[in-house]
Amino acid sequence: MSDGRPAIRIRGLVKPFEKGRINALNGVDLDVYEGEFVAIVGPSGCGKSTLLHLIAALDRPNKGAIEVQGHELRSERRLDHYRSRDVGLVFQLDNLIPSLSASENVQVPMFERPYSAHERKRRAEKLLEQVGLSGKGRSRPPQLSGGERQRVAIARALANDPPLLLADEPTGRLDSASGRRILDLLEDLQKRRNLTIVLVTHEPSVAGRADRIVEMLDGRVMLAAEVPHDRSAVA
Repeated sequence: MSDGRPAIRIRGLVKPFEKGRINALNGVDLDVYEGEFVAIVGPSGCGKSTLLHLIAALDRPNKGAIEVQGHELRSERRLDHYRSRDVGLVFQLDNLIPSLSASENVQVPMFERPYSAHERKRRAEKLLEQVGLSGKGRSRPPQLSGGERQRVAIARALANDPPLLLADEPTGRLDSASGRRILDLLEDLQKRRNLTIVLVTHEPSVAGRADRIVEMLDGRVMLAAEVPHDRSAVA
């Protein structure tokens, strides 16, 4: 749960598409607190994935401000450094490199940091253990199930100990049992690491596992509501 300090502050965010004819985001204001698990929901085209991509600095807003961990993203000169240091990304597609082992996939982001080869391997093995894949480090993605590949993707997202995890439909391609295990893992990581999680989903059962649900419509935040504390009852 949140400790009361904003990890993300968003004010007046505007992002147009189609040469300005449509605003994917139209004046979004949102605070996400440190250690909080927030689910962003809404119909297709409401702007939820666009918002996540802007927080991840995969794109820039036309207007407004995004502040993450006290740093205004517009003033960040090295956004690649921000992405490798401050934020972990998990998508619906695991985006693993098929020719690399699970351990090697987890190590990829670590090349942005001054780790030795031995330290990269040790950290990858520890992360795979934390996501329940101890002993799977040598397996390549085609040898793993969909849920296992998504666990590798989460371990990779945490490779550099980011305080913020952004997930876009991370259970969208998984069966219900695998999806529940991924959500159990995210909740466990949130508690153990005080990890701030922002997750985009269209599934009410997934959103119900969060601390707070943010509903979007037509590029705006319409409602932000806390979820009952016993999240496991909603799964």
